[in-house]
Amino acid sequence: MIFRQFLRFGLVGALATLVHMLIGVTLIHSGWPALAANPVSFVIAFVVSFMGHYGFSFSDQEADIVTSLKRFSIVACGGFIANEALLAVLVWSGGVPQILALVFSTGTAAVGTFFASRNWAFQKSSKEHETRFFQ
Repeated sequence: MIFRQFLRFGLVGALATLVHMLIGVTLIHSGWPALAANPVSFVIAFVVSFMGHYGFSFSDQEADIVTSLKRFSIVACGGFIANEALLAVLVWSGGVPQILALVFSTGTAAVGTFFASRNWAFQKSSKEHETRFFQ
């Protein structure tokens, strides 16, 4: 089951990442700084990601949509903060082109997001699952 979820997560994540990248790259090429383009790209990709993960990646976990949205918001925001922090370090170091920095930081954040989503955000709510995060 984890392999199947991982593949589904990868497909949805790839689509959301593609949306994130296309919007981010377009904004950067339009003159936006990467640190401003990234939050706009994130918000749009978040909608794609949540809908895909709830309806496809983790649909067999029978989680409540409201609970999942709240939890996934926390997971996604945590991933975004990690993404933005890594992006800032890479951009401010001056050694990495902005687009490459955006691709790397977004991909890195996606790995942690899978585990947090699978093991907490899209879990069916119960006392057993309330304290469980990573397994």
